[in-house]
Amino acid sequence: MSATLGQIGDQYGVGPEGMAALSSLPVLLLAVGAPLAPILERRFGAERAILTLAVLLVLAIALRPVAPLALFAGTIVAGAAISGLSVLMPQVIRHHLHRHAGLWSGVFSTSFGVSAALGAGLTIPLIAVAGSLPVALAVWAVPALVLVTLAAVAVRRAPRHPLALTSPLPGRVRVSPLLWQVTVFFGGQALVFFAVVGWLPTVYADRGAAPADAAALLAWLSIAGLPASLLVSVAAGRMPRQHWLVALVGIGTSAGLAGVAWAPVAFAPVVVAVLGFAQGAAFGLGVALIVLKAPGRVASFSAFAQGAGYALAATGPLALGLLHAADVPWSSSIALLMVVVAAQTAAGWAAGRRASATDPGEGGPAADSAPHDAMATAGRTP
Repeated sequence: MSATLGQIGDQYGVGPEGMAALSSLPVLLLAVGAPLAPILERRFGAERAILTLAVLLVLAIALRPVAPLALFAGTIVAGAAISGLSVLMPQVIRHHLHRHAGLWSGVFSTSFGVSAALGAGLTIPLIAVAGSLPVALAVWAVPALVLVTLAAVAVRRAPRHPLALTSPLPGRVRVSPLLWQVTVFFGGQALVFFAVVGWLPTVYADRGAAPADAAALLAWLSIAGLPASLLVSVAAGRMPRQHWLVALVGIGTSAGLAGVAWAPVAFAPVVVAVLGFAQGAAFGLGVALIVLKAPGRVASFSAFAQGAGYALAATGPLALGLLHAADVPWSSSIALLMVVVAAQTAAGWAAGRRASATDPGEGGPAADSAPHDAMATAGRTP
């Protein structure tokens, strides 16, 4: 909806405060909704939990354009459903697709960028074709129906009584150094990403770029990151340890941020391409680390890493906004983001040095060559 916030405000009579809340809800719900996924998974099994969330997502997207109240309620339900799906997909990848975990982690992480780009780029043309903002917003329920279909097929092929329904399972994931390392890496890269997305056009406009050019740089940032998330995830899946990848991603992100702060504005397209590629790689690597490193219960591990990580990330745009309001120079604010990248890299380096749980030599799921249900190892404790 970000591409049509102004039109949404006019259509539904929502004021500036309401629009600010509406635009911040999706990021907030990525954190708040994450703990719900393991509860559904323990009750119904991973496949049935995904089907339930997919149906909720379709209903939320289709019904939220009906009225102002539905707009907010639908955004909340859709955000929670997307959060739950993002938590459960690493478990499905780990236990159904472990032989190509890196590839499918990359496909999953890249789909975030592709879907965001399609939504931003096609919603305005859809309004022109349909002649109606509510119809153009509701149309996005159609792609979600594809997910419902795929989830329904997975449920038909899953065991009738998943292990999650009968086995005593711990309600909480064991907090360990590995969990904190992955969480800090995931949260750090998300914080920098949301801060950059929220303020990049303003930074360049304040540095003298034309407003239209500054806005175009944001689109270029997203495009540059698309191939990186797939390529880095595939590379991570082929390595028993990923610490050098973490280091390269950290160096690239820092170089891109330094360029945004201090390089001449004329070099902005190159600088933003470097930053976008590095940030796309960081997100893909963050998802890959969850898939590859989680011991035992992937869904609980994923829920903690993503929930706490996105909660940390939500502070990024807010912090930059407060610093900007206090007339702190952009170069100083971006330098603080580089400190976050350093912490993120240190945590990711420690996590990456650990052998992957999917390594057959480590006794991970890859050691079992027979296909099995996503819940087949759910009873193992970390």
